[in-house]
Amino acid sequence: MKIIYVHHGNRAISNPPKQTDDLTELGYKDCALVAEMLSNEKIKNNIKKIYTSPFFRCKKTAEIINEKLGVQIVEDERLNEFVSTENETWVEAQTRILSCINDIVKKHNNKNDIVLCVTSGVNIAAFILKAFGILPNNNVPFLGVPSCSPIMFEYK
Repeated sequence: MKIIYVHHGNRAISNPPKQTDDLTELGYKDCALVAEMLSNEKIKNNIKKIYTSPFFRCKKTAEIINEKLGVQIVEDERLNEFVSTENETWVEAQTRILSCINDIVKKHNNKNDIVLCVTSGVNIAAFILKAFGILPNNNVPFLGVPSCSPIMFEYK
């Protein structure tokens, strides 16, 4: 099965950042472009669900993309960004996100299934760990991903 990791669209950052931060005009445009790209028949017909963080910017990104796909959207708090839980360590965040990915892979075990996971930029680390069979650790870099970037991972 395949998971398409999608970073939420560009957001209007408040200081400090909030779970309710909305997308910028560019963020909305980026989401629409990704939706158009994913509506290609070869991809669209295999997309089964969209999983998203409950953060507004992630849900909004999922909703915009889903206008072209028409699949079920499932919110999962495990896709929230790093330190969304008080005193969470980097290893704990990786472990939390990996548990979500592992559950998704178990539910969608058909090799042609594709699901989207809309989440925050640094969370890509857990998707990479899963792809390479690496356990969460403090040596995993704190990566960032640009607005609404779709990246496909294949998991067995």
